[in-house]
Amino acid sequence: MGDERVRRGLRRVHAAGRTAHLANNPHTTYSYWNPRQNAVFIDSVSRWVEDEPTKRHTWELYRKGSPPGVGYDPRGYWRGGPTDPEYHVLRIEPWRVQVLRGRDLRSRIWTAEDGA
Repeated sequence: MGDERVRRGLRRVHAAGRTAHLANNPHTTYSYWNPRQNAVFIDSVSRWVEDEPTKRHTWELYRKGSPPGVGYDPRGYWRGGPTDPEYHVLRIEPWRVQVLRGRDLRSRIWTAEDGA
């Protein structure tokens, strides 16, 4: 919670391989692509979140349907609620985001130095 800049929590499986990788190198890249060749690339630093207030906050964002189009009832995956031992939150702190429009290959880039 606290700083509400461009940060999002994602539900992820807390697999041993991912945990070890992030412990050694927290720099991550995420991407999205659709058939019209629109794409988004996110360079970031990611870490597992263990504090209960942040885990509850993220739970409520998904339960209430925020951000739009992403919401669902997480209890379908974690019956124990936000304190379920299998429920984990990954904090993603982007430092560079590139949006590429496939129609004309125009690109917009946001960096942390540009501000939120």
